[in-house]
Amino acid sequence: MLISFCAAEGECMPRSSFRLGVCLIFSLLMPVAAQEFRSTLSGRIVDASGAAIPGAKVAAVEIATGARSETTSGSEGEYTLPFLAPGTYSLSAEASGFKKYVQDGVQVGTNQRLSQDIKLEVGSQTESITVSADATMLSTTSASVGQVIPSKFVENIPMNGRTPLTLAQLAFGVTPASDPRFTRPFDNAGPSGFSMGGGQAQTNELLLDGAPDMTRNRRVAYNPPVDTVSEVKVEAFQTDAAYGNTAGGTVNVVMKGGTNEFHGSAYEFNQVSKLKATQFFTNAAGQRKPVTRFNQYGFTAGGPIWIPKVVNGKNKLFWFFAYEGIRQSEPEPTFSTVPTEAQRRGDFSQLLASGSIYQLYDPFSGVLDSAGRVTRQPLANNQIPSNRISQIGRNIMQYYPLPNQVGRPDGRDNFFSNAVRSDVFSSYMGRFDWNVSDKHRLFFNMRNNDRVENRGNRFDNIVTGNFLSRINWGATLDDVYTASPTLFFNTRASWTRFREGSTRPHDGFDFTSLGFPSSLLANSARRVFPRIEMQGGMTSIGDSGGDSTPFDTFQLFEAATKLIGRHTVKFGADLRQQRESSNAFGNSSGRYEFNQNWFRGPFFNSPTAPNGQDMAALLMGIPTGGNWQVNATRTQEAKYFAFFVQDDWRVKNNLTLSVGLRYERETGTTERYNRTLAGFDTTAVNAVTNPAKAAYTASPSPLLPPAQFNALGGAVFASDQRRNIYNTYGAAFAPRLGMAWTPSFGGGKTVFRGGIGMFYQTLGTTGIQQPGFSQQTALTADVNQFLTPVITLANPFPGGILQPVGSSLGVNTFLGQNLTFTNTDPTMPYVWRWNFNIQREFGKNIITELGYMGSRGSKLLENRDLNFYPLEFLSTSPIRDQANINRLTAVTANPFRNLLPGTSLNGASVATEQILRPFPHFNGQGGVRIDGQNTGWSNFHQLLFRIEKRYSNGVSVLANYSWQKMLEATGRLNAADPFLEYRIADEDRTHRFIMSGNWDLPFGKGKKFGSSAGKGLDLLIGGWQINGIYTIQSGPPVSWGNVIYVGGDLQWEARNLTRSFDTTRFITNPALQLDRNLRTFNSRFTQYRSDGVNGIDASVIKNFSITERIRFQLRGEAFNLTNRAIFNSPTLSPTDTNFGRITSQANLNRSIQLAGRLVW
Repeated sequence: MLISFCAAEGECMPRSSFRLGVCLIFSLLMPVAAQEFRSTLSGRIVDASGAAIPGAKVAAVEIATGARSETTSGSEGEYTLPFLAPGTYSLSAEASGFKKYVQDGVQVGTNQRLSQDIKLEVGSQTESITVSADATMLSTTSASVGQVIPSKFVENIPMNGRTPLTLAQLAFGVTPASDPRFTRPFDNAGPSGFSMGGGQAQTNELLLDGAPDMTRNRRVAYNPPVDTVSEVKVEAFQTDAAYGNTAGGTVNVVMKGGTNEFHGSAYEFNQVSKLKATQFFTNAAGQRKPVTRFNQYGFTAGGPIWIPKVVNGKNKLFWFFAYEGIRQSEPEPTFSTVPTEAQRRGDFSQLLASGSIYQLYDPFSGVLDSAGRVTRQPLANNQIPSNRISQIGRNIMQYYPLPNQVGRPDGRDNFFSNAVRSDVFSSYMGRFDWNVSDKHRLFFNMRNNDRVENRGNRFDNIVTGNFLSRINWGATLDDVYTASPTLFFNTRASWTRFREGSTRPHDGFDFTSLGFPSSLLANSARRVFPRIEMQGGMTSIGDSGGDSTPFDTFQLFEAATKLIGRHTVKFGADLRQQRESSNAFGNSSGRYEFNQNWFRGPFFNSPTAPNGQDMAALLMGIPTGGNWQVNATRTQEAKYFAFFVQDDWRVKNNLTLSVGLRYERETGTTERYNRTLAGFDTTAVNAVTNPAKAAYTASPSPLLPPAQFNALGGAVFASDQRRNIYNTYGAAFAPRLGMAWTPSFGGGKTVFRGGIGMFYQTLGTTGIQQPGFSQQTALTADVNQFLTPVITLANPFPGGILQPVGSSLGVNTFLGQNLTFTNTDPTMPYVWRWNFNIQREFGKNIITELGYMGSRGSKLLENRDLNFYPLEFLSTSPIRDQANINRLTAVTANPFRNLLPGTSLNGASVATEQILRPFPHFNGQGGVRIDGQNTGWSNFHQLLFRIEKRYSNGVSVLANYSWQKMLEATGRLNAADPFLEYRIADEDRTHRFIMSGNWDLPFGKGKKFGSSAGKGLDLLIGGWQINGIYTIQSGPPVSWGNVIYVGGDLQWEARNLTRSFDTTRFITNPALQLDRNLRTFNSRFTQYRSDGVNGIDASVIKNFSITERIRFQLRGEAFNLTNRAIFNSPTLSPTDTNFGRITSQANLNRSIQLAGRLVW
């Protein structure tokens, strides 16, 4: 609403002046992300000779609500009507001495720039001439690349889960890159996990009625019910400087509102379990098809606000409300590795048949040989004596079920589970619209949804599974005011809160019942079954204590549009604030790790077995690592500022130039009470620097001269003097340039469009790290290179549990442990993007488009381990270099002895490789890591072709094809490499073709066939629709590990389950596998990809007309109609017995959905 402000009585500021002042202030102080969902209609008013008619009155009236927008043509006959909500309009123009012009049925979509020139005929104003709408499909005034998914597609296209955001995949320049199984309204990452125009997946701007609709990591926050959505506008490239806050594209979901007539719908969709096909690997395991359930139901209603004799809201006040509920249960077939009855007794003899590498060695028999290596003796017949079995380990194993499958030869994957994942979901949305006057309109909406998921209880007891909760709230207030025929204002305020959290089935579990010391109870902020982390083949159980994390986004936006002759100038301002709070309990009941180190042999650095060694460690109760965490809460926030100016200049009637400039700035993340790291000082002298230097000088390693050994470096914390954990510097200016030209030789049916622009990727609320405030007590299982176990489960933390000390230790915080910090001087990653395309219209309802898009990303983010030793110490041998491994892992005198109590670096000896690291006082590889280095880059090229047939004669079609190549450099093959690996991007899909369409069959009353049919025959043959989507797409590139490739053609077959490639091209002998080597084998290759998409979704709809305004639909929908499984990548670990085999499926098998829908 507009409010007049008065300095004193009788001295009120005029509304238009006040608004102009507010807009100018905001444009100086605030950021802009003015993504608009309404459209602009512009053109020229001319007479029969083409001469301009200034001063003509032009009006557009929305038929459904009576909302009226007016303006007056300028000196050259130009007019502009901005902020037109999507809908059907009646356009009129009148001037003295001319007949009134009326054009009905003008269709206005989402965020379109429509051009409509009007020719007036000489005559009296009391006369009128009415023409039928014949709007062009061409984009004659914009160089942006995108597509509107119209309401008929939104309503009728089959969608598994009925999530409107998935319709973006039908559009130009969009490449899906997420898990296709999770695209339901309560999924947040899946529906938003797509790449646009060369941007990284899940980096796009997602809008709901023009307001941000995102939670952390740019996942969608609120997915509205399909029946509340009018259109979906997808823009893979924007030349308009009003768009920003992303290096990707923009998807704007536009909601319905109330109208002058009471309208609504009620529906129920049900996926029939008996008609659902069985998952491929469920069949392969000989399991029966499980019972599934998916039930989606809801209603919408809206109309004018009407209270008899009190309020008649026709043309003025409107309401709209929607509810949707989902109840789903779906089995998730999984294989696990569990101990056999014999193994629970300590008998691992059956493993010896799989090879000598499965021999268990006695962890208490370790001695040092002359080379400083730990050697051990084998356990006789692979059996652990009963008197050495830990009662705690035995108690934990009782929570594992017995095998129900034969499994692999070495016993892995010997338990199959069809654990049911269940979801309960409710969604609400309400909207209020007020046409205050012909110059003033506003709307307010509020939304909420709530999801509870029970998933992962594969053992059907308390030690597996999770309860996930997600609750979303949001509200938007939007105001449009016309100050004059050439000056328009838009004010928007929005808020979104997305809270997600997890609790465990074992919440409240008394872990002392397993045998753990009761002294630990007082240190547990939330008692759960301890995390038993198995790192050598056996399945892990237990979990952390869960968490709760609300995430808020606030937006305040003001923009102005000024018409100056042939120029449309936009400027404005926007402020966004993100706030995230978290209470993560972490390992509040302990984390106990068991890997192969205690039972490998004969040397402590011998190759490890894929199964058995970790299981034996658990049974004997000797962990190899772990921790206990006492975590702090956190509340962090980040602010984003930007402003822009944009000039759309209609140089000629057939040529439009767009020139814009945008400025963006982030203030950096802060934590409310400074409970966070704010960097790492690489030259800081800490408590161990000097004594460690002296100790090393007295007893150095031959591999590192004493002068080169330094234990410098330590944590830097936020403070009142420096609250930001990072600062972005420099002027983040983002220029934009676009052109749209309709040459005369094309007969007005061809448009050449092109543009270039710079786009910044925001950093958001990333980077909070809380060592010191959150305290971690390490389970120090090894202080002598696994010579002899010193810790058992009976007393895992003999020194007690450390309590948080905040930042009081300064640079001495977490010495001997791991430390991660955020780049303190980042710049916002940016992308230069460009496009050129040609549109051609055929007839009135068909358009084709051929185009090219490219981009170059710079300053992309890399997370990098800094605690690496130099490349010179890495072996260049093509196979395992045991001598080099021995050299690096041999024990040497520890310069930190007794300096780092409670850590693995406190013993008398240490591995030689530890002292070679640049920060030897932090633990091993990953001991010091920096997040957010601006070192990465990317390149993208894409050719696109599309055909669109607008709905006519009962048919509408969208068809898009793209060929692309996306390359990236965001990581390194070796941590010490000076250069990044330049590789094919994970989002790359070489080919993609998608075609979707609606067909109203031409049978029944009023149709081509059976037009005179009676009621009975029309009931049978009339009202039928067929809708469908066909998609074929290349698969994603697979990622390789540190394998030994001997050369030759791999003969890659992505759908060959038993032999996806020639495994003989790799060395699979576990004893020869690489370690501590200079890796040169790339992590990805363009030609080696997982299985691609080739599927059909289809629906058949039967409409029954009950009255003129009421109809009932029966719908039958099939997803993955041909029941084609899409397989995940094959197993790529050479020592795995499944190497080269495919063992899992990436999609869902065919499901049939039946529905009833009442529309009025």
